[in-house]
Amino acid sequence: MVTYPPETIDFDSTGLPPGVLGALEEAITCHANGAFFAAAVMVRKTLEELCRDRNAEGDNLYSRIKALRGSVILPDQLLDGLDDLRLLGNDAAHVELRTYENVGREEVEIALELTKEILKAVYQFEHLLHRLRSQKKND
Repeated sequence: MVTYPPETIDFDSTGLPPGVLGALEEAITCHANGAFFAAAVMVRKTLEELCRDRNAEGDNLYSRIKALRGSVILPDQLLDGLDDLRLLGNDAAHVELRTYENVGREEVEIALELTKEILKAVYQFEHLLHRLRSQKKND
């Protein structure tokens, strides 16, 4: 069954810089419209924007992700996940690369969920903590 407008994956845009937000929104829109290869490429673009925002430099995304380890505080599992997202985006963009069996709905949904968690940790943790602390009684 097809619905219009297409149902999109929900996310919180609080604190996301414009480049990161734009790439993520495009990834979600592509996914909602069944353009899974395009969505995977835009997830990769979201990572590029994250690295740019955090001044993680390098000759390619792989080296920028390695540099990002020094500029953000994330659990190792999320940092490792950045490289998995990069590889999925590579598979979507290049005919000869095949790290993943498929780049389809399920793979992209997982990639978007992981991307959302990474962005929450990088950009939204402090905001949530501030909101919680603002609820404390003033003594």
